[in-house]
This record gives sequence, C-alpha cells and structure tokens, in this order.
Amino acid sequence: MANPLPNYRASLSKYYRAKDHHPLIASIENDLPEEVLRKRFDENLYATGKQRYLIVRNGIVIRDRLVDFVHDEGDFTDRVKMVMYFVFMFRDPRYRDFISKVVGKQEGKWETAVFRDRSSQYFERAGGHKAFTNLRQFLFQTGANA
Repeated sequence: MANPLPNYRASLSKYYRAKDHHPLIASIENDLPEEVLRKRFDENLYATGKQRYLIVRNGIVIRDRLVDFVHDEGDFTDRVKMVMYFVFMFRDPRYRDFISKVVGKQEGKWETAVFRDRSSQYFERAGGHKAFTNLRQFLFQTGANA
C-alpha cells in the first residue's frame, strides 16, 4: 500500500505558523471538495496548510482525526499546537527519518544525547541547524526527549 501521507520539506516557522493554519483546519466540517476550502483562504496559506496538515484524495479534503481533534478542543490550545507540530514533523521525511534512525535506534530507547550536542549534520542541506533546533525544541516542550 502506498504511503497515504504527503512527504514534503518545509519550515516550521517561516511564513505561516500552526496558529495561522488552525482556522483552516477548524473550518472543515465534513469531507469537502478541495476547491471549496481553497476559496475560503489565501492561496499560500491553503497551499502550506495542505502540505503540512491535510489529506486530500481525488480533490476531496478528508475530515481526519486531526480535524476531529481540532473541533473537539474548540480553540488553539497548547494540545492542538503540539499535535499540529507533531503532524508537521511526522510528514516531513527529514524529521521522521532523524527520529527513527538517529534518536530511536537503540531497541526502542531514545538516544537523547544527540540533542545535547550542537550537532546538526543530519540536516545539512535540508534546513541545517534551524531544522535541528525546531525538532529539539518540540521534543523538549512535549517531554518526549526524556
């Protein structure tokens, strides 16, 4: 089966932040045609939101668990922010591969020393030190680094 999630590389902090994308996600009531959602928002906001957070199949934006969670929370809470950051990083192959190949390489135990190092060579030519520090900050904020 093909990977249903998009693979993309984008900055977590450039241009649009998770808070900017929250209204886009919150506006999805049911599965709906992509063109309907696209018309409601700025084209660039929609394009980055689609890459980072949405699942679109055959021109239909799917109401998935992320959308359900955003609706359940109601506001842009800290939990929503952390889940949106996780989804962003999970869909970016740089972060996903770094976590599974570098951090989580010891039989299910995380090698957290990689975050104490100032090393970011894994992300060389792919966001560099900024990509590394975005991941480190996210994992420390969520407590996943312990």
